Amino acid sequence: MLRIFLKKMILPLLFLSGRLFILPAMCPAAQDQDLTEFSIEELMDIKVTSVSKKSQRLSDSAAAIFVITREDIRRSGVTSIPEALRMAPGVNVARIDANKWAINCRGFNSRFSPSLQVLVDGRSVYTPSFSGVYWEVTDVLLEDVDRIEVIRGPGATIWGSNAVNGVINIITRRANDTQGGFLQASVGSVEKNMVAARYGGTMGKGKFWRIYAKHRARDEFERLSGENAGDDWQINQAGFRMDAQLSLADNFTLQGDLYDGHIHQDLYLYSEAPPYMDEFPVKTDVSGGNIMGRWTKVISGTSEMSVQMYYDVMQRSEDILNEDRHNFDVEFQHRFGLGFGNDILWGLRLRHLYDDYSGSKVVFMDPVSTNDFLYSAFIQDEISLLEDKIKLTIGSKFEHNDYTGLEIQPSTRLLWTPGEHHRLWAAISRATRIPSRVEANAIVYLSGTDIDGSPFPLYTRFVNNEDQKAETLWAWEAGYRFIPQQNLSIDLALFFNDYQNLRIYSPQGSEYFDAENKIFIQDVALSNMSNAQSWGAEIAVELATGRKVKWTLAYSLTCHDYDNDQDFEIDFGFTKHQVALRGRFDLTENLTLDAWLRYVGKTSANYVFSETLIYEIDDYATLDLRIGWRIRPDLEFFMTGQNLLQDSHLEFVQEAFSYPVEVPRSAYAGLTYKF
Repeated sequence: MLRIFLKKMILPLLFLSGRLFILPAMCPAAQDQDLTEFSIEELMDIKVTSVSKKSQRLSDSAAAIFVITREDIRRSGVTSIPEALRMAPGVNVARIDANKWAINCRGFNSRFSPSLQVLVDGRSVYTPSFSGVYWEVTDVLLEDVDRIEVIRGPGATIWGSNAVNGVINIITRRANDTQGGFLQASVGSVEKNMVAARYGGTMGKGKFWRIYAKHRARDEFERLSGENAGDDWQINQAGFRMDAQLSLADNFTLQGDLYDGHIHQDLYLYSEAPPYMDEFPVKTDVSGGNIMGRWTKVISGTSEMSVQMYYDVMQRSEDILNEDRHNFDVEFQHRFGLGFGNDILWGLRLRHLYDDYSGSKVVFMDPVSTNDFLYSAFIQDEISLLEDKIKLTIGSKFEHNDYTGLEIQPSTRLLWTPGEHHRLWAAISRATRIPSRVEANAIVYLSGTDIDGSPFPLYTRFVNNEDQKAETLWAWEAGYRFIPQQNLSIDLALFFNDYQNLRIYSPQGSEYFDAENKIFIQDVALSNMSNAQSWGAEIAVELATGRKVKWTLAYSLTCHDYDNDQDFEIDFGFTKHQVALRGRFDLTENLTLDAWLRYVGKTSANYVFSETLIYEIDDYATLDLRIGWRIRPDLEFFMTGQNLLQDSHLEFVQEAFSYPVEVPRSAYAGLTYKF
C-alpha cells in the first residue's frame, strides 16, 4: 500500500515541478541572503532554538552549540547531511561504505549511535529498531536548509531520552524565503548523477508554498582487497512546505516528504551449510514519508504557545530484517513570563509507535509487532540575575516509556556575561538511553563456525534481555566564548561525562547442544555491566583575514576510561584527535575557491565476523576542494574534488554483517540555475 501511495504522490509532484520550471522567467528569484557578507560577530548573533526550544542568540546559549549555515553547506561541496556534519567540532563522522555512516558526538560511535538525537524541523528521525538513525534516508534538499544546529552534550531535559551525547536539529527555510525556481544537476565519478528541482509561490497575502523533487545515484566503493563492494544505491525524494500567517498572532506550517529507493550491499551472514558463513548480495528496498503541522500563537511579548503533530511511516526490506513502522507524535508547548526575570517554558508530549517485522530472515522479533507508547512532560525556568549579566536555567524532563518505565532527566545551566565580548557558561545534566526494540525483543544469529572434531557447527546467537536498565549519563560541562572584534571569534567547550549501566555483550553460560536442529549454540546478551568516563575539549575558531578570506578551525580531543563489572571490553568508537580547517576565498567577484583539510586520529570499531574483536582503524588526512564560477547572477558552475590526498582510505567498520570498505577519491561537477 505504501509503495502505491508513493507512486501516486511522487509522480504528480515530479510532473508538477517540471511544468512549473518551464514557466517563463517572469517571476524573479528571491534574493538569497549570503552569510559571507556578515561579520563574524553578526554570525555569532544567529538565532538558535535547539538549546532551550525558544529563539536565542548563539552567543547567549549555555551549551556547546555549533551552527552549520546554508552558505557553509553550499561552499563546502558536500552532497549529504552526514558529510556536512564533519564541519562541527566534537562530532565523529565516519563513512562505512557508499550508503552508510557512523555518526555520534564525543565518542561511542557506531552504525546506529544510540545516544544521539536527530531531528528535522523538530521531527525526530531516531529509529527505535536499533536505536539510531538511517542516515541514507535522512535527507532534505540541501538548498532549502537554513541551518543545522549541533549540540554536543546532553539535551534530554528538552528533547527526552536518547539525547545523551548530543542533539542535531536540521532546520529548513520558510516557504517565503524560497520563492521562485531552483534547478541543480551534477555528474561525477562516485556521485554518478544528482538532480534537484524546487519551485515556490504564493497563495495570497501571508501564505507561501514550495514543492521540490530530487534524485541521486551513487556508485559502489571498493573493499580493502580491491574487490567491488557492491554498495551502489539510488533514491528519489519529493516534498512540500506551506507557511501561512493566519493573523498577527497566529502562524501555521504544514510540510511533508516522500522517498523511495534501492540500496545494494554485500552481507556476510550465517549459513546452514559449511563453512556456515557466506556472502550474500542484498538489494534493500526503502520507502517512507511524513507529514507535519505546527501552529504557533503569540499571546503577548513574553508569552506564546504551540502545537506540533506529525505522522511518519517507513518500510525497509532487506535480508537482515523487514521493517514496517508507523509513528504518531503530538506535542504541546507553552512559554510565559512570571514576575521579574522568570521565563518559564513547559510542555507535554505523546508518541505512539507501531511496528511489524514479519518476514525477517536474520533478526527474529518476539513479539513480531508491537504498539509502544511514550508520555512525557518538561518544565524549565530561565532566571535573569544582576541586570541580565547572569542567567540561571533549571528544568527537568519526566518521561515514561514501555521498556524502563519512568525516567527523570534534570539539568542546570548558568550563563555569565562579564563583558560585551565575553561569555562563560557551565552546566550539569542527567540523560538516559532506553533499550531499542532489537535489544529488548530480538534473537539474532550473528555467526557460524566449524568445531574441531565435531560434525555439528557452532552458532553464536544474540538473545534479548527484557530486564535491561536505562543507560545513564551525568555530564559536567563548561565553556567560554570570546568575540574580541568583528573578524575573530573563539568558542571553547570542556566536558566530563560519567556513564553508568552501559550495555555490553556477555556470554549467557556455556555453549549447549540443540538436539532438534543438531547445532551447538552460544548465546550472548546485552547486560548493564559497564561504566565509563570520558572527558575532553572542543574549540572552534572563526577568523577573517580580509573581506575576501575566511578561515574556520575546529579541533576536538576526546579521552575515555572504562570501569567494567567483569572483564568485558567495549573499547570502540572513540577518536582521540580530530582537526578540520576550512578556507573560503573569494578570488574575484564571480569566482570562489573553498578548501577543507581534515585529520582524523586512530579509531577502533567493535567488529564481528566469526568472532568479536576490536578493529583498529589508522589515522588519515584528506582534502576537499570546490571551485564555483557565477557565470551570471542566476547561473553558477561548480566543480568539487573530495578525498584528494590519497586514492582511498578506511574510516569505519560496521559492527556486523559487512566487509571493511574504503572511501575513494572522487570528483563531480554541475550547474545551479535560479529563476
